[in-house]
Amino acid sequence: MMINPTSDSTTDHPYRTAPPPRTFDPDSSRVPYDGQTRMRLTIPSGLAHACIVIDPAARDLLAIECGDGPRPRIRLAGGDLALTWRRRSFGDWLREVFTPGLCDTAIVLHPAVEWTVALRGGLCRAELDLTAGTVARIDIAGGCSEVLLDLPSPAAVVPIRISGGASHLGIRRPAETGVGLDVAGGIAMLRLDDRSLGAIGGVAQLDTGDVTRGVPHYELTIAGGASDLSIERR
Repeated sequence: MMINPTSDSTTDHPYRTAPPPRTFDPDSSRVPYDGQTRMRLTIPSGLAHACIVIDPAARDLLAIECGDGPRPRIRLAGGDLALTWRRRSFGDWLREVFTPGLCDTAIVLHPAVEWTVALRGGLCRAELDLTAGTVARIDIAGGCSEVLLDLPSPAAVVPIRISGGASHLGIRRPAETGVGLDVAGGIAMLRLDDRSLGAIGGVAQLDTGDVTRGVPHYELTIAGGASDLSIERR
């Protein structure tokens, strides 16, 4: 069997259109941008006191600013980027909870990439400012609390999946973009643009009133209930 020496198997990856960066140190705080157009960012160990930003002026595929907190190890494999912090001690957890700002972390992403964001282990006191880029999907496992999602105009129907419940969650999107909402486990305090709802038990299926089948919009699904949930136009 003949093998084409110029073939590149990485181009078959659904989140990859360019070979891996040639200069990459997994212990550094930056990953060079090398023409990627679709990537998946995974954080498997939870995230607190942090922001994830798509910066229109970014030159790196990913850059991390950790302040006084520990620096994660970066793993790059095909179209997947994973950030892993060391296992937190009980003392680390106490400092994060009772000393706001001590472990502030900024994760800056390149604007030319369509990003899938997968967060496991929970998300607390965090902001995702994704307005300057393109998002394919957002998955949050382990629940979230005190979180703001600032979303760009979608190019398709974009799923946002949260498991483990959500409290004090704010979602902002462009004025012309609709949001469908499906919550299992009940809702306490919901603001849906100009509407306010006190409590809904069981399963709730609502939308912002401007969701059309086949037209780009966001589909938000929350398993585990929601409390103090706000969805509004920007």
